[in-house]
Amino acid sequence: MKENNFVFTDLSTYDLEVAKGFYGELFDWHYMSDDSGYLMATFGNKEVSGLYETPQRFKDMKMPSFWMSYIQVDSVDDTVRKAKELGGIVELVDKEQPIGKVALIRDTLGAGFTVYEGDLLNARFANEPNALVWNELFVSSFATVKPFYEGIFNWSFAAAEDQRYLIQNTRQEKIGAIQEVGNDVKGKKEYWGVFFGVEDIPATKGKALANGGTLVYEDGIITALADPFGAFFHLVPLENESGLGSSESASTTSGDVKWKAMLGLALIAISVLTSWTWVWGLFFTLWVMADLRSGYTHLFEPISQEEHPALYWLIVVIWGVLGLYSLVYYARPEWFVS
Repeated sequence: MKENNFVFTDLSTYDLEVAKGFYGELFDWHYMSDDSGYLMATFGNKEVSGLYETPQRFKDMKMPSFWMSYIQVDSVDDTVRKAKELGGIVELVDKEQPIGKVALIRDTLGAGFTVYEGDLLNARFANEPNALVWNELFVSSFATVKPFYEGIFNWSFAAAEDQRYLIQNTRQEKIGAIQEVGNDVKGKKEYWGVFFGVEDIPATKGKALANGGTLVYEDGIITALADPFGAFFHLVPLENESGLGSSESASTTSGDVKWKAMLGLALIAISVLTSWTWVWGLFFTLWVMADLRSGYTHLFEPISQEEHPALYWLIVVIWGVLGLYSLVYYARPEWFVS
């Protein structure tokens, strides 16, 4: 059962090339693209966010550029049904995405978020640089939206200071917050804010301002900025999520049982004990799939497809050949005996 945690964020922007350069300079992000034009931003060997150009029909409607928060659920269909029953607005349901099912929902005051049914998006971290570490709703009335989020996600809330309420999932992990704030401070819109952890707030803020961004707010811990097209985002220092909620629970991944790694160790042990070479064939195949999806491979160090394409493809092809060799050797060992 999913815990209805935040797992991803992406940006709808008016000019994808400008946004790509802005956030690349700001966070040292690199990008992978698919045939649809959607960009997956990476830092190190991790996928950290998505970027795409706002469709023309929404530009014509003067819809602003914005960062979107994604919440993982067991069932998009059930969540959509609950949202309608609780007075929310369902803007979009898409069940044909290769990553899984998604739906765009607005709460009872109009703040939008995306619910996601699937297991491929996993880019919310506890303390990673230049990545999503926190999500927070800025709203004019906590009392108005509280029943909605309790009903749709089974969240509970713990009161903090200054009309701020920490969101707790069913494990009582603090995964985000709702901040009640007047329109004179936040503007007329209710919105879910995204927070990126950085090592040097002043330096990152300086890069943003030098590349067309604007400063919205800062208080010594949180720095709120807008990119060249007005999309709000927040910076927080690393190892300081305790000021937002709880560093040990802010991540949607840090508390999970690492069953894939445990399974891998078990398979290695089985391979050693039985001499089953097909296990290595499976490993190489999975590594190739992961490398193709992320745009990174590893051989003592990360190798980027974008920065070192020849070396990247050479390593990926070698992994593929070794995987095929291991599987064929297991199935037809007599072919390799002279």
